[in-house]
Amino acid sequence: MSSGICFEQEKITPGQSQKLEQLKKEVSEELTKNLLPYWSSRMVDNANGGFYGRIDGNNKVYPEAEKGGILNARILWTYSSAYRVLGDTSYLRLATRAKDYILANFLDKQYGGAYFSLKADGAPSNTRKHVYTNAFFIYGLAEYSRATGDKEALAEAMKIFDALEKYAADKEYG
Repeated sequence: MSSGICFEQEKITPGQSQKLEQLKKEVSEELTKNLLPYWSSRMVDNANGGFYGRIDGNNKVYPEAEKGGILNARILWTYSSAYRVLGDTSYLRLATRAKDYILANFLDKQYGGAYFSLKADGAPSNTRKHVYTNAFFIYGLAEYSRATGDKEALAEAMKIFDALEKYAADKEYG
């Protein structure tokens, strides 16, 4: 049955098509010439692994800042997706760096799930397992697997999902 709502596909005029192509070009340039290089050149933590946890509005990096799970999962997703779409192996290297760091440091190997944050040296800091944070790890690991075919990343994403289902799902009220 129809819901009664009808969506008609609007015809795109040549002028609109040209504007869309221009927007696509501008967004692509912003991503590849500004955003990704910014993070690639400033946020890689060569001393402790992974990525720095904080940079301020004046581009000052705080090497001793905690490393948040959401930030690291977003870095993983972003560089994995950039590699998948654009095929640039420099993005793959950063995605792999993020994945390796996450698997080595953020995942609780005893109880499952992923920590909220780590100290700058990679030791667990806030070991709470927020659903929101763990959801970002699922996104990031799944996108890495999608981009690369990496089975370990997919298996870890599924383990986090299973832990959420086991410990966070509301079985009484759905």
